Amino acid sequence: MTSAVSPAVPDTGGGRQQSSASACQDPNQRVPGHSADDALGHNHQEATLPLVEYVNDAIAIVQDGKTIYRNPAYLRLLGQSAEDSIPRDFLDAVMLADRARVQEYVQKCQRREAVPEQCKMGLCTDDGRPVTVEMKPRVITYQGQPATLIVMRDITAHSQAKEALREAHQGMEQVLAAIPSILIGIDMATKITWWNTTAEQTFGLASSQVVGRPLRECGIPWDAQAILNALATCRTTRARVRVDDVRFHPPGRKEGFLGLSLTLMQSAFGEDVGILLLGANITERKLMQSQLAQAQKLESIGLLAAGIAHEINTPIQYVGDNMLFLQESFHDLSTLLEHYAALYQMCTEGTPTASVLSQIETTAAAIDVDYLTAEIPTAIQQSLEGVERVATIVRAMKEFSHPGTKEKVSVDLNKAIESTITVARNEWKYVAQMVTDLAPDLPLVPCVPGELNQVVLNILINAAHALGEGGGDGAPEKGTITVSTRQVGDGVEIRITDTGPGIPEAIRDKIFDPFFTTKEVGKGTGQGLAIAHTVVVEQHGGQLTFETAEGEGTTFIIRLPLTLSGS
Repeated sequence: MTSAVSPAVPDTGGGRQQSSASACQDPNQRVPGHSADDALGHNHQEATLPLVEYVNDAIAIVQDGKTIYRNPAYLRLLGQSAEDSIPRDFLDAVMLADRARVQEYVQKCQRREAVPEQCKMGLCTDDGRPVTVEMKPRVITYQGQPATLIVMRDITAHSQAKEALREAHQGMEQVLAAIPSILIGIDMATKITWWNTTAEQTFGLASSQVVGRPLRECGIPWDAQAILNALATCRTTRARVRVDDVRFHPPGRKEGFLGLSLTLMQSAFGEDVGILLLGANITERKLMQSQLAQAQKLESIGLLAAGIAHEINTPIQYVGDNMLFLQESFHDLSTLLEHYAALYQMCTEGTPTASVLSQIETTAAAIDVDYLTAEIPTAIQQSLEGVERVATIVRAMKEFSHPGTKEKVSVDLNKAIESTITVARNEWKYVAQMVTDLAPDLPLVPCVPGELNQVVLNILINAAHALGEGGGDGAPEKGTITVSTRQVGDGVEIRITDTGPGIPEAIRDKIFDPFFTTKEVGKGTGQGLAIAHTVVVEQHGGQLTFETAEGEGTTFIIRLPLTLSGS
């Protein structure tokens, strides 16, 4: 704030320059009884006026309870004129709500008591404008008498801006507090700067317990190492980092999962100022996804049930036929053996008869011993093959449908694919030739077996349906489905190719959307590829893409990492 008393400017004629305006007189006339020496004074308490005419701060001199001097800035501030015959008293301009406080403040200053450096107050100008000022009074000597110098600075715009900023900040805090997502601010020293209401409710920690403290020391019940790794990655890459399935276990509640994204925050000058963690409790969502995936699996098994029954019925039927043949053959051979037993008995007694030999010859001819000798081994072999075929189907069903572990384990991917192909056989055998090109040197792949089986099944069924729509049983010849595996760098790749009609360009960006389907109502839920994408990308940290050309076919490409980084 401008000093209360300004130094005088020397006159070139050896005198002092006089004030250009006084309190109530013509600004071009001298104040009566106010000599140049009086105006300038001879010590630090004596007021001088020349330069105060030009300052931007509003300055007034109050003496004996009356305002006897006002500089131009004061006149402008209060909307007054130098020609006013009786200027309004300074305190009369103060807002009624502030008047008693300001009056007490001024009186303390006059008594030279300790007061705050400045006093903020509201004024009502003569033209009705409300203004906010900061005021600093000082006791001076004016015209040889004690007086109070009032210096005021208009801070209306500043106060309005400050209030607007406060309201905006308060509004922002209310908005952030109302956001149903977890919102945590962390500075570059890894101290927590923001902790919203949802974070408090999720972790059972109040904002006052964590704000200002290092992240490591706050005791947040989550997988701290996963968060610290993500923070390090965000700082290093300067890119948004997504962390899914972060385990957390708040006191008194069951363990759950968080989905978090970390974003680097920068100032207007491009400086890194912190990292924002935005996330949500995805425990319920994961449970629903699990239930939906299991429902999809059960739906798939239900759709495959009739075909599986047919696949099992064929070998069971010829096993049954062979069993009937063996039963009849055994009866015939038993009769022949009885005749041989009778002959043997007679031979041991030394009384063989021609009639017994005749019966043996007749019976042997009747049952065609040579035929039975040739066919019984074949029937047994066929029955064993049929039983093995049924066992293979049942084993494939068991491997496919068993919930298994929810954690990643090392899996023989080729074997898993063969089981799934077997289970889906009735879906594709009428419309396609199945070709497999499975790399024999494929390493074990860390994955969740049941979930990956479902992915392969969903894509196989889609391929079969695409071929069926392209011609099906009425087509001159079947299409082809080719399943191949190979190692590519530090991952493996599964390719499932069909020679169907391809995917129209208009829907290519929608095929992984939940509930999107091109099938008739009742023939598809639109969940197959959506679940496959979730399993491959989110659960296994892999990629699921496709290549297609209309009229030529489609290839779905599943890429899985050979490390556990996607877990």
